Amino acid sequence: GTIGPRDNYASLPYGGGIPQSSVNMTIPVPFNDATMLEARLEKLIAEGRKPACLIMEPAMMNLGVVLPEPGYLEAVREITRQHGVVLIFDEVKTGICTAPGGGVERFGVVPDMVTLAKALGAGLPSGAIGGTEEVMEVVESGKVFQVGTYSGNPLSMAAARTSLEEVMTPEAYKHLDYLNDRLIRELDGIARKYDFPGYTVGIRSKGCFNFATGRITDYESFIKYQDHELVALAWLYNFNRGVIIAPGREEEWTLSIQHTDEDIDRYVNAFEELVRDVTA
Repeated sequence: GTIGPRDNYASLPYGGGIPQSSVNMTIPVPFNDATMLEARLEKLIAEGRKPACLIMEPAMMNLGVVLPEPGYLEAVREITRQHGVVLIFDEVKTGICTAPGGGVERFGVVPDMVTLAKALGAGLPSGAIGGTEEVMEVVESGKVFQVGTYSGNPLSMAAARTSLEEVMTPEAYKHLDYLNDRLIRELDGIARKYDFPGYTVGIRSKGCFNFATGRITDYESFIKYQDHELVALAWLYNFNRGVIIAPGREEEWTLSIQHTDEDIDRYVNAFEELVRDVTA
């Protein structure tokens, strides 16, 4: 369904199986728009519906990659602090992948809580939460129960510690920067060479080429500008050339420290073949 006007987004489920009560308790706001966030927050408070928290990715990673505009995260931090709303950074995708300290380190804005997963476990199932003393006091006191069968699983914790201390070294991050910079530079160069609409966005091990006729800064502009048919065609071109990328218009590339210049060459060559054929 329609997402509704920008100042009053509709609460919509991602798919079936989500209780309507959960949908009704979740209020979406546009990314990269602190003014709209504050207006919606103040309206909810005036209605007696003050939110318990704001959950957000510091950089959106389910629309390709959408980076925060300068000053946006700082404004969000200030607005939530002023209104007594807990700020939670979902760092499932940005954590470890963008910096040792994730988006918190990368962008320099400290929320009240963070969630981590994926890269944290170094290939094993793993997740973690962290928070300020004030937020975590409700767990420490027993008011809120935080339990789980696999909490503190020794194997997952050993893998995570080894990865953080011995694998994700400063040299590893330099390597990821180098590879990501190559992708950004060369894909943008190909787009210019063929006068092809689109541009890259990248941040360390994450990035994407936006097949878009305009700049994407949030979900609205993503829907408006992205060419989803070209996204599907890019997946097919890569697959037929031995490059398996995540399917779906919202996905991004994810680099590994095991990737080499040869891997980047293959990806870039497949992209150029696509662009050349589409523009021929």
